[in-house]
Amino acid sequence: MHVSERLLQLYADTNAATRTKLQDVIKQNLGDGKSLTVSFEELTGMTEPSLPTEEKSASDFAGWIKDGKKDATFLPYYVSLLEMHEDVLNKDATVPQSASIDKIIVKGTPIVDKASVPAPEPTVVETPKQEERVTAAKPRYTPEIPVPSRAERAKYQRTIEPARPRRKSGKWIGVLFLLALLIGGGYIGYPYVMDLLEPKQEAKVVEETPKPDPEPVVQEPETNYVWLTSKNVSLVSEPNGTTVTYIGDIGDRYEILKEQDDHVEVNLDGTTAWAPLDAVTSDWPTRDLTDSALLDWVNMNLNNDWLGESIPDFFAMNEPALTETIGAPYGRETDALNAYAFYNDGFFVIQQDKVHAIDWTNTQTTREVFSPLGEPVLETNDAMVYESETYSLRLFEGSNGQTRVRLTEK
Repeated sequence: MHVSERLLQLYADTNAATRTKLQDVIKQNLGDGKSLTVSFEELTGMTEPSLPTEEKSASDFAGWIKDGKKDATFLPYYVSLLEMHEDVLNKDATVPQSASIDKIIVKGTPIVDKASVPAPEPTVVETPKQEERVTAAKPRYTPEIPVPSRAERAKYQRTIEPARPRRKSGKWIGVLFLLALLIGGGYIGYPYVMDLLEPKQEAKVVEETPKPDPEPVVQEPETNYVWLTSKNVSLVSEPNGTTVTYIGDIGDRYEILKEQDDHVEVNLDGTTAWAPLDAVTSDWPTRDLTDSALLDWVNMNLNNDWLGESIPDFFAMNEPALTETIGAPYGRETDALNAYAFYNDGFFVIQQDKVHAIDWTNTQTTREVFSPLGEPVLETNDAMVYESETYSLRLFEGSNGQTRVRLTEK
């Protein structure tokens, strides 16, 4: 079993308090600097020739933990000690625990009661009484010029005489002349009026609507992908480098950026990572496996009691929603790409604040159980990959007989 897969399995089997206690013991032993081989022998009483001989300090180890365990130098050293954590922690030579954070006692500032200030009495403003107005009697109106009497006013009135009757002598002559004019005009103008009222057939000119020019089609550059063909592929920070940026698994798909020497640069969520050409393929076959058939297999052959919800519902959750649904995990780890939330029967892979994969650990599931799904997309001596339109189902076999099953949303 690869050292990174052993680390994931150990994280699923140990709690966070045990790992923290072991990390404190390692920091105390390394101190200002010590060979990892010597440190391992002092902590366990055993020798491990495969460990690196270069000196590392406690600050180097703390930085490695904080950086997501990317450097491959500490990885076999830490995994070996984690496998023997009970022997290391139970040695007669006790390692002092990390100093606890002193509690800061903040003295309360006494509250001084303010003296009550008496409110000022309201000032009463007396409004002077309004003096009574003495109403003076108005003088009676007397016209300057005397009004004339009715007899005098009658002299100025106009005498109204009755109107004279109008003459009716030329009324009938005008009516007869008007009738004659109308009859004669109608007789003469009738053909012209009918000619105007008849609809004329005009030739219709059909104008062709100009067709718009077709819009130019913008051709987007074709995106090329590669798939990992084996378990635990180390993606390094530069071609032929030793600094491990991320450890990928069989069936993982990445976008190709460029090739150099015997490596290919892949897009790892904005992080530079290089994969060896002998561990990738650009030819990925497809199978006629439906989503429903794949999910039915998961529901029938895996223990889902610890989930409590429908499998597809988890892939729409973020980490707070996941915690609200099935409770808080007992452990949590991160690397350059993902966060891992550990539970008793498996763990969740969270990528870009969303559940990306579900892992069932210690399943004891054999290859024969996968036979109803048909032919796998890829099969090696220690792994298998099945894919439908939406999901990727993978089997990982360990050297100790234990197996792990992962369901990933593509």
